Amino acid sequence: MSSLGKIFIVLNLVLAGAFFGWAMNAYNTNAEFKAKYEKEMADHASSKKQLEADVAKLKAEGQELTTAKNTLQNERDEARRLAERNKADYDGETQKNSQMRADLSKVAATLSEMEAGKVKLQGERDKAIAAQRDAEDKARASMETQMAAEKDAADKNAALETANNMIADMEKAAMANSKEIGRLETELATLVANTGARVSDFAAMPDIKGAVLDISTAVQPGLIAINKGTADGVKRGFTFEIYDGKVYKGQARVEFVHETMCSAILTRSVAGQSIRQGDGAATRL
Repeated sequence: MSSLGKIFIVLNLVLAGAFFGWAMNAYNTNAEFKAKYEKEMADHASSKKQLEADVAKLKAEGQELTTAKNTLQNERDEARRLAERNKADYDGETQKNSQMRADLSKVAATLSEMEAGKVKLQGERDKAIAAQRDAEDKARASMETQMAAEKDAADKNAALETANNMIADMEKAAMANSKEIGRLETELATLVANTGARVSDFAAMPDIKGAVLDISTAVQPGLIAINKGTADGVKRGFTFEIYDGKVYKGQARVEFVHETMCSAILTRSVAGQSIRQGDGAATRL
């Protein structure tokens, strides 16, 4: 063989080694990114679920406060109506008192003119004074009732204002949570758009158990055929743990999925253990 031929052979070997190193590095980088992405997806799902629960809780509390607000408004309106009735009673008693005062003045004038009927008129005067006192007592009681009703209405107005403030605060919190959910969904959409991945590719894996159909080491790090496919819920990106009884042998990641089987790349192997046809394969151990 000529020197030029030997040079070409050496050059091909060097290039093959460099390409293999580049391919392994790209493969490891892709696996690390996928692991980070799966963790981010899990964290996002948990945060989203928590935020949705918080929003639902805030809405329920807001509804309860709205109901309490309506109840307070009704009680305030009833207190106002009671105050108005008490005021009307007070005005009526005041009018009666004024009339009685007029009658008393008339009686006093008559007493000076009718000395003969002094005893009788004195009795009538005493009755008028007693009636006046009763009217004044009723007027005073009505005034106190009105003041109590007005105070009760003021207290209910203050409680209503507090309820309105709490409702406003909860609506703001619900708005902030909705914005946070939107932001997380936008980040997820951006991640999917930039990576070309689909969210369904990284969904939580169901519990699938199968067996190794065949293994090939012609392409490193190795390809494994498993007797589970789309009919069993397998998707690209799922990982199967390989074992024989209680002996753990490694892990493989699904790359190609058919109806009744799938092909997976060996991503982890245990030193001293050989994967064979018939070994168990499960998404969860």
